[in-house]
Amino acid sequence: MSERPLIAIDLDNTFVNYTTAFKECLEQMGYDGYADAPDPSDYSFACEGWFDNVRTQPVLHRRAVGLGLYLRERPYPHAPEALDDLRHGGFRIVLATSRYDDQEDTDRWLCGMGFEGGRLNDLAECNTDFATIVRDRWTAWLGWCHAFDKTALGADVTVEDNPHTLDRLMDKDMKVLVKRHAYNLPQCDRAEQSGLGLAFDDWAQVPALAKRLVKENAK
Repeated sequence: MSERPLIAIDLDNTFVNYTTAFKECLEQMGYDGYADAPDPSDYSFACEGWFDNVRTQPVLHRRAVGLGLYLRERPYPHAPEALDDLRHGGFRIVLATSRYDDQEDTDRWLCGMGFEGGRLNDLAECNTDFATIVRDRWTAWLGWCHAFDKTALGADVTVEDNPHTLDRLMDKDMKVLVKRHAYNLPQCDRAEQSGLGLAFDDWAQVPALAKRLVKENAK
């Protein structure tokens, strides 16, 4: 582990509220009845209060992106302050998203919100492992990247909501902080029972929990 531990933070429904922004887009598209929809109990949104099958959300998601979905998202309460606390606590922070359809929206959103950090994918070199670049050559405190495989970043702690990504991380014995949702409760339990991570509801908890996991890594 480096002297300055690396924490990788997912965006949608982890650092920022995807579900609320998606509801706003649905309303703009003329889909009524979702304003009071609950936190989805399935990651596919094919669940009570949402859609009847797994094919609906991806179609409506693509349309919502065209309406500026990613630019509408807002950080969860206390999340920006948590970044400052992590920074002053000695962490290097990478906002890592598996978005494949954002064009320049992620960059624009980060600039608009005042999160000044470089796009780490631009540092990639031929035949150089991306995780090596992030861990050994990147010196700034904050950056962001597209990363479909979050395990490849080799972060000391990964903050995530996606149940499939969480399982892949824990399968490789990597430490996780789980942003608790109705759809990832089994992963919350797995993280805490295995000792590989902790679950949280409020971003104000994250700096202390991240430091706790890093200390456990160092043992």
